[in-house]
Amino acid sequence: MLNFHIIKVDLKNGEVRYRTILTKSGKGIKTKTFRRKQDARTWGNRSVLDSQEYEAKGIKPCTIQFSRLADEYMQWWTGKDHDRVRLVLCWEQRLGKTLLSDITPELIRDALKQKKSQAPATYNKHLAVLSAILDYATLQQEDESVLDQYVDDNPCKRVRSLKLDNKIVRYLSDEEKPRLLKSAKDIGGKFYLKVLMALTTGMRKGELERLRWNDIDFDKGLAMLSDTKNGTPRHTPIPNVIMDQLKKHREIGNRLLFPSSVDINKPFDYKKQWAKCLKVVADRTG
Repeated sequence: MLNFHIIKVDLKNGEVRYRTILTKSGKGIKTKTFRRKQDARTWGNRSVLDSQEYEAKGIKPCTIQFSRLADEYMQWWTGKDHDRVRLVLCWEQRLGKTLLSDITPELIRDALKQKKSQAPATYNKHLAVLSAILDYATLQQEDESVLDQYVDDNPCKRVRSLKLDNKIVRYLSDEEKPRLLKSAKDIGGKFYLKVLMALTTGMRKGELERLRWNDIDFDKGLAMLSDTKNGTPRHTPIPNVIMDQLKKHREIGNRLLFPSSVDINKPFDYKKQWAKCLKVVADRTG
């Protein structure tokens, strides 16, 4: 039978916490810490009542940790999203030893707080991957041949995704492109090279930022893109005029083409230079 007791915990900063310890047959099986003793007692009582209700209905309590579910999910999953493994590992690091029954909307929101400082799409993708994992858990619960207790509902369904910025993408006109290039050339350096490559090769911003010197085949005039959006490596032709510009800055090794002046392992953002170029184009258009 499930029981609980509460212990007082004195923190180094002088504050006090109350830890509820659930026990079964004298062995501690789960703990949770609270600021108020009443909250600790309420959680302990609710846990005992839930356990008694499960036993009365013949339902086994969930004993599956998230780390096990994540492993099962990856063995079951057959998709092609090259970023899926990384995102599943992120969640496994955050929720690894957490029982599936203890994963609540509140816990998920708390885990996603740090992602709010990033792009909404990044936040939403992390949420979507966790939701997919927990959807798999509900499928297992519905399978009568599965004897373990998973979960009946997916708590991610009660966590809102962030609103995406659906601004209209505006493309440069034929009249604006020369003005942009002239402004970039006036600024010069690798910024001019980056603008040239963006306009002529079709590479995305992230692909250009990840490009390294050993990705460039100077003999064939190609760039090898291994980390593309769909996960499929591809070779991108580079026009001769761009190759001539590349040779002016050519380096040997695997350094980034456009490294930060502070950290060579990170790309330079060129925000100020880009803003200056756009202002020139806008002023001349007006």
